[in-house]
Amino acid sequence: MIRPLLCAALLCAAPLFANPAALAQTPAPAPAPEAPLDISARNSEMLDPQGRLVYWGDVNMIRGDERLRADRVEAFFERRAGGGTGQLRRVVATGEVFYVRAGEVARGDSGVYDLEAGTLTLVGSVVLTQGCNVSTGDRLEADIDGGIARLSSGEGGRVRSIFFTGPQSEQDARDCPLPAIPGDGPQPFPDGR
Repeated sequence: MIRPLLCAALLCAAPLFANPAALAQTPAPAPAPEAPLDISARNSEMLDPQGRLVYWGDVNMIRGDERLRADRVEAFFERRAGGGTGQLRRVVATGEVFYVRAGEVARGDSGVYDLEAGTLTLVGSVVLTQGCNVSTGDRLEADIDGGIARLSSGEGGRVRSIFFTGPQSEQDARDCPLPAIPGDGPQPFPDGR
């Protein structure tokens, strides 16, 4: 479902300084669209006529090896003609939003994951981490299907990237600490990613 947005953003930010080992990395395949979606939170509210579900309090959404963590999430589903909900179309997340994949973490103050358009947008104090490489900005726009990501700064601000260009092996990159993800929900994946 989501391609390596962090890799794309980091490489778009400074291709001349990218670590050759990172360039050679092949991301894990995206989970199939029909893969089960596991949503947990302290509270939820179903607004069936609107095709909307609202979760708040340490929300964790997990599908395959992807995870979205936030304080509050509104999930918008398509409405079926005969009633009930169909496919998940869009997720609006607020309150310290984390998007996590194997070895990659994107953080923002709020975010919109549009499954129909195949885009992810994070806004506010954005931090991208892949292995030891880190980029910061104020807005991340990722075209998930196209593998294109744009990181921008606010007015007068700057985008910043730090790349480790030394002779790192993939094992070295896996040893870099990923940022702590707040909340009581699932933390690292079972293999420590």
